[in-house]
Amino acid sequence: MDLKIGRHEGCSLREKLRTFIFFVSFVALLPVGLGAQTVSPAAQVPAPAAVYGGGGQTPLRYAGETPPVNQLMLSVGVSTFYDDNVPQQNSIRVGDEAVSLTSQLVLFRQSERLKLDFSYTPFGLLYRQKDQYDSLNHNVGLSAIVRLSPRVNLGLHEAFSYQNGIFQSLTGQPISSGLGPPTALNQTILPYVTRTLSNASGLDLTYVKSGRTSLTFSSGFDRRQFGNQGLAGQQLYNSWGVNGGLQYKYRITEHTNLGLVLVHQDSTFRGGGVFGNSLRFQSESTLVSIGSRLSPTVTVTIFGGPQYIRILGQPAAAAGVTGQFQGAGGGNVTVQVQQTALSFSVQRTVSDGGGVYTLVKSTSVDFGVRRQLIGRWEAAMHIGAARANTSLFQLASGTTDALIGGVRLDRPLSGGATLHASYETGHETSSGALPFLADFDRNRVAIGIDYRFKAIPLGR
Repeated sequence: MDLKIGRHEGCSLREKLRTFIFFVSFVALLPVGLGAQTVSPAAQVPAPAAVYGGGGQTPLRYAGETPPVNQLMLSVGVSTFYDDNVPQQNSIRVGDEAVSLTSQLVLFRQSERLKLDFSYTPFGLLYRQKDQYDSLNHNVGLSAIVRLSPRVNLGLHEAFSYQNGIFQSLTGQPISSGLGPPTALNQTILPYVTRTLSNASGLDLTYVKSGRTSLTFSSGFDRRQFGNQGLAGQQLYNSWGVNGGLQYKYRITEHTNLGLVLVHQDSTFRGGGVFGNSLRFQSESTLVSIGSRLSPTVTVTIFGGPQYIRILGQPAAAAGVTGQFQGAGGGNVTVQVQQTALSFSVQRTVSDGGGVYTLVKSTSVDFGVRRQLIGRWEAAMHIGAARANTSLFQLASGTTDALIGGVRLDRPLSGGATLHASYETGHETSSGALPFLADFDRNRVAIGIDYRFKAIPLGR
């Protein structure tokens, strides 16, 4: 189904009230007389580091900090912020003040046969002057693991996002650690677009042969569509694709795992004009990885291997890419102590171009850190830099550099409330195939209060 979104038009008072009523209803329809807050279980013995392809990124936590278990949690938040480039285009740059209304529903359920994590985060943006950019956004995440037998597990994973602009919700966005899966959509290149719809679904079956060895068969589907692109004559590429893979994992020692992952991807791009309005590519990847816990507070994961790329029904601009081998590799270091946690990742792969291009060589570096300060304050910072280039192609070329980052301060108040202040920025420049109008930079400064209701315990 196509994402049919036309040009922005001014929002009426009725539409603004509808957005407000949505948030009020979201809270009112859930039980407000919530039970007592459950106590987190005691810290467990640190597990070995994950191998590449063994799962998605996880929230960055301090040493001894454990995720909630068997709880239903609800939080709401209100923030005011200043955005210095609301249209996300430097050529028509204009700033405005706005209010953000956010709510988040999170469910953690774990039993002998089921492990379930679910989150839903709707957030609305109401601008003071540029009300044609008022919006309601949605982010949904689901991860479920079902134990079919003592040796067989079935996993289901789903991520859905409908978002306006490049900035995420001001509530419920933790710093991430680790490496994303090899089939993940490119999130480092920022599309010059108002609205983006994306979702990625996956299903995997794991056979645990012994305490040391496991084998996982996986399959997945992903798509991304854009609306309100704004740059005349320069459309973005909508995409959809399927993937399948096989992963072998072997525990070498108590603290070290070895992994081998084989991945097949088949993706189709439609809409853009730089490399033709329709392009399909397939890739075969063979990646070896090692994950090791060097100490109780330090984990390291490294991976590398070849990727084989071929174009099906290639246009003239894609000449030269059929049958190419490319190298892929990267790694992650995570440090977790009682008052500080940090994660550093670097990787280089052939991937989709985030809608700006079709197929690119993507190099990215990410750094995130959390730090507990005096007076119950906590600071968090994240920085990401990426370069995508189309040197796979002979008759068309382009390079895009992107930089994103942010810093946030939080302080718990009484009664479940939290005060937060944040600054976020995004910058992107392109050369070659794209016009200079595709360049943009955007900054947001915000302050707000979140309120978390007492969790509902779900039992064992």
